[in-house]
Amino acid sequence: MRSILILLVFVLNFQLYSQTQTVDSKVVSAIVYNSGAQVTSEKKVNLNEGITTLIFDNLSPNIDESSIIVNGLENINLNFISFETDFLNEKESSIALDKLRNQLKDFEKKKAYTDNKIKSLEKSIALLENNQNLDGGENELNVEKIKAYKEYYSSQIESISNSIYDQQLLLKAHNEDISKLTNEINKLESKNRINRGKITLELEAENSGNRTIALSYFIFDAGWYASYDLKAEDIDENITLTYKAKVYQSSGEDWENINLKLSTAKPNSNSVKPELEPYYLDYNSPVQQKRQSNKYQNLRYNPSVKSVRGKVFDQQGQPLPGVNVMIGNNGTQTDFDGNYSIDVGNSQTITYRYLGFESVSIPVYNSNININLETDSASLDEVVIMGYGNSKRKESVDAVQEVAQAIQQQTSVEFQLPQPISLASNFDYKQFQLNEHELKTTYEYYSAPELSSSVFLIAQLKDWQDLDLIEGTANLYFANSYLGTTSLNLGFLEDNLSISLGTDEKIVLERTLPRKKTSQTFFGNTRIIEKAYEIEVKNTKNSVVNILIQERVPISRNESIEVEDVNYSKAEYDSKTGYITWKVQLQPNEKTTLSYSYTLKYPKNRVLNLRP
Repeated sequence: MRSILILLVFVLNFQLYSQTQTVDSKVVSAIVYNSGAQVTSEKKVNLNEGITTLIFDNLSPNIDESSIIVNGLENINLNFISFETDFLNEKESSIALDKLRNQLKDFEKKKAYTDNKIKSLEKSIALLENNQNLDGGENELNVEKIKAYKEYYSSQIESISNSIYDQQLLLKAHNEDISKLTNEINKLESKNRINRGKITLELEAENSGNRTIALSYFIFDAGWYASYDLKAEDIDENITLTYKAKVYQSSGEDWENINLKLSTAKPNSNSVKPELEPYYLDYNSPVQQKRQSNKYQNLRYNPSVKSVRGKVFDQQGQPLPGVNVMIGNNGTQTDFDGNYSIDVGNSQTITYRYLGFESVSIPVYNSNININLETDSASLDEVVIMGYGNSKRKESVDAVQEVAQAIQQQTSVEFQLPQPISLASNFDYKQFQLNEHELKTTYEYYSAPELSSSVFLIAQLKDWQDLDLIEGTANLYFANSYLGTTSLNLGFLEDNLSISLGTDEKIVLERTLPRKKTSQTFFGNTRIIEKAYEIEVKNTKNSVVNILIQERVPISRNESIEVEDVNYSKAEYDSKTGYITWKVQLQPNEKTTLSYSYTLKYPKNRVLNLRP
């Protein structure tokens, strides 16, 4: 009897001090940042007096453990907290996944057959070409036979060439089908992988009762970016700006009817005050140590991004043309305004390279990436710098019925969406309209004849600074036509926001280099080159136009290279940047000619990479 009582007491004490509950919490709110989100989950639990171990499972595996906060602990002691990731086996293949894999095998087989057929046809053409030399041998060739031979070989080669073209089109279609199937398979396989997070709490309650335990934690697999629609009907009207947000989350748990805020803050950026140290100057080795910037160290790869567009600037905010942008095997270059657009493919890193600047490689973390490159002074020796840029220039939709409230924080802005939001855990963005503004707008035309003979219509947007805008992509609409997309860069202190609305073919421009005004001579060991340019511009519109035209004179950073005798007509010249700027007003059907010239002097045994 005594043994039974002791055992009963032991069991009661064990229950009192070793209760374990595994619970599924529900996400009730989230603050989503450009990269990452602060998520709050809740669960009502029944706690007995004493110690209880609560295991919150089926969470995102990408939780920042140091960010976990536990609320709802009145009269409860938190003895222990931990986060871990369960690496479980994959689920059994689903019927849909098996079907896609079988389809992929079929298309790969068809692709192989098509490849083989193309190779066979190419060999047939090679055989015909090798055998078409006319050698009559003992048989005498006459005009009729020669004509028959020619028609035969021509018809055969033409027929086979057409067949090769048809097969190449078929091969292209097979490759597209294979690419689509591969993406679908990757999506399903990612859902099949059971890789979940788990937070364990050891709680000690003073008394039993029902409690609501709330967990708040930061996850890396969520984010948002701004998207805009800019619309105007004519150059006499203001532009209407529609502010939208594209939001995604791939935490593994669907968010249903949650309270959602969007924040422009950067929670993972370094908030520690920098310490300025003494700057000691001395002679040393010409080899320079590159500064290792840590401003990109908290960026993480975003698998939902399929393409990236943006702008590349230098440290002063000047756009950089011709920057090499690489993602895996895909490559492109920035245009005159520093714009670029590139597909991501299967790579996770984007790299920027430009002569005279330090290369930068960062994760593909957003669909819109604007970046500032830092000069690499070690690579600038004996380089003639040409002026660039213009210091004055800068899928489904869930429209929220009410305007999102913009809450101004000390160093950021939060947008409170007015309605509960549901967001599935996948790799797709969901779009929400935040608000809409009409911006006071002025228009002017712009051209850089050295780079393009086109004349661009530029909209100057005023009073935009108080609208809580952030960098993002913008869809352009003008005169009921879709013009494409552009990137809004808002990182510089400009009164106006410049937007290019495309070219106007009714303004004709031509840049020439008259031979009679250009010469090359020698004086001792010095080569002297005189260059002169003329720019003719004509307005064929039935209205008055104002055009800003810019050219550039090269700038020397080497004492042995001299740029002299800069002449220009009716223009402004900035000797620091080399820009020559004309502000021209043309009446309907009016034409004018602009001109400028300069002289270069440098050692005749050296070669300069001069532009035409």
